[in-house]
Amino acid sequence: MLSLDALRPVTSAALLADFAAEHGVDAATSLLGTGMTAARLADADAEITAGQELQLVRNIVRALGDRPGLGFEVGPRYRAAIHGIWGYALISSPTVGQAIQTVARYFELSYSYSRASLEISGDEARIGFDDSDIPADVRGFLLERDVSGSIANWREVFQRPLSLRRIEIGGGLLSRLRPLLADMGVDAEVIAAPGETHFFVVEAAILAEPMPAASPETARLLEQQCAALLHRRVQRTRLAGEVRDLLVRRGQASLGQTEVAAALHMSVRTLRRRLVEEGTSFRDISAETFGILAEELLSTGLPVEQVAYRLGYAGAPSFTTAFKQWRGITPGRFAREHPGR
Repeated sequence: MLSLDALRPVTSAALLADFAAEHGVDAATSLLGTGMTAARLADADAEITAGQELQLVRNIVRALGDRPGLGFEVGPRYRAAIHGIWGYALISSPTVGQAIQTVARYFELSYSYSRASLEISGDEARIGFDDSDIPADVRGFLLERDVSGSIANWREVFQRPLSLRRIEIGGGLLSRLRPLLADMGVDAEVIAAPGETHFFVVEAAILAEPMPAASPETARLLEQQCAALLHRRVQRTRLAGEVRDLLVRRGQASLGQTEVAAALHMSVRTLRRRLVEEGTSFRDISAETFGILAEELLSTGLPVEQVAYRLGYAGAPSFTTAFKQWRGITPGRFAREHPGR
């Protein structure tokens, strides 16, 4: 799974917020606990973390209900060009096979939370999407989004229908996806995959076919830019990841910037500046980290008082106040609505 600290353009988050608004979900609900503002969503040059967008997805799914088909409504809006140079590198690839290899190699530059792969087995090519690390409460929605978006993009980029031998759906999601794919007009066998990964299976021969907008020189240049962009994003998110790891290891919500900066051998001022450069803040990382830890503990059935104690709060009242700021509901209500999540 893509690191939750990895940076990405705000484009997808803005698209999702607009989609939610069309369904009656206001911006305050969509942005709850994300650390984002409406102004940041409107800034086309802004970057956010994958974790911030994932929280926005969770808010939308919670507000609209995790009904089958919701992701299919939003997926076709993710056209290739929305992904920037990664999308253009795909379009300009010389052959279908090279396009798919570029997709898989730089999949972290997409807006997906899965890992992509390409396997050749006899006369079949298997395009895999491993989303096994995605939280269960948003996995169905995100799989729908990625599958429907991939099918729509295939038609647009390759200028032909997606000629599938079959689709294999893993992770117990077959019953959810099969009727949706039929409604979408996908003429292929849809079966259960033995593991967690999902596959589009096509004839291997199509990998040698030329792309409609092939431009080998452009493709090479764009692939170099993809590599540079991916490296730059990884470099810029290192500190946020270190802060998150430290907070998880210590497990104390009372841990402040001073202690964290000292543990990382830097001044508080440097810590703040570098986190701002990575598009986040200590407050946002702390709220997200302990919010997720609190959710996991509450879902196991632990009483609110024990969760508060384990996370280092002075008592249930202070923990309840912090959790309401994070989730918008009390921890007791969250535990009742999400037992054994």
